[in-house]
Amino acid sequence: MKVTVVGAGIVGLATADALVRRGHDVIVLEADRPMGARSAGSSRIFRLAHGDPALVAAAATARDLWEGWSQRAGRPLVGTEGTVVSGPRVPQWAEAMAAAEVGHRVGEPPAGLLGKVDGPVLVDPGGGALDLAGAGRMLTEALRANLRPGRVVDVDELLGDAVVVTAGAGTAELVAPLGIEVPHRLCHHLRFSFRLRTAPGTVPPTHLDGTLGPALGSTYQHRTPEGHWAIGGHLPDELTTTDHPFDEVRRRSREAVTAHVAERIPELDLEPVGELPCTPTAGGADGVHTARVGNVHVLWGENLAKLAPLLGERLADAVEM
Repeated sequence: MKVTVVGAGIVGLATADALVRRGHDVIVLEADRPMGARSAGSSRIFRLAHGDPALVAAAATARDLWEGWSQRAGRPLVGTEGTVVSGPRVPQWAEAMAAAEVGHRVGEPPAGLLGKVDGPVLVDPGGGALDLAGAGRMLTEALRANLRPGRVVDVDELLGDAVVVTAGAGTAELVAPLGIEVPHRLCHHLRFSFRLRTAPGTVPPTHLDGTLGPALGSTYQHRTPEGHWAIGGHLPDELTTTDHPFDEVRRRSREAVTAHVAERIPELDLEPVGELPCTPTAGGADGVHTARVGNVHVLWGENLAKLAPLLGERLADAVEM
């Protein structure tokens, strides 16, 4: 079967890889560069913890598939430091993990967690930081013969037995002519990296903190492969949509995250040493959405990197149906 995959982010590459391993003739079209846009950067958080038991179960399956990717890459791609969830989400997420029969505990923060934490936390021992860049390099090398530069304007013009659209922020515009409605309102978002004042004895757990702050609704934090501590903070959507100038959102984000570090994470230097921008969907939350029109398969959602190997297999299954 001849298949065209539109988008060479982590999910598009995972899909192409699954299809190639099943013997299909695959071309991957990418307008910019593989592992750019929403898949840019060296790392993400892997977590089993979600507010929906189905997503918890999906993440558990994806965890096993990440182990397969690690074997192919020749090194671990998922950290073993665990994930901590704090704030008002703890009860619901703990219930979801219990319903999915996935190991967790609720109680005091584990040793090594950076920063100040209010109230009991949810500990997800199956979580950790993803070496996203390492996974991207492994897949890009495996698919070198399948990758093509190209900006798709009209999905109907693509040749092949099937088309898979995994184009991130560009998906909505591409599939709208097919009658598929994908949320198209985007936000500017930035993640900042900070130096640790003192090297910790062990890798600190990744951390999702839903505690409402003066400016930030929540934060996510993890160690990067470079040894820095990455923090993303969520400002209200009405202050960050892409009709606002990027530099304005960048300034607000930097000020808010730096203030958060000063107030709650004394283990870090206050001056960011790096930043990573992206354009998530306004109002987006954990979730995976799919649609099909004829031979065109579409996938979209938020926080998808951790599920990438599973999503690739599922899309390959859909193509073969």
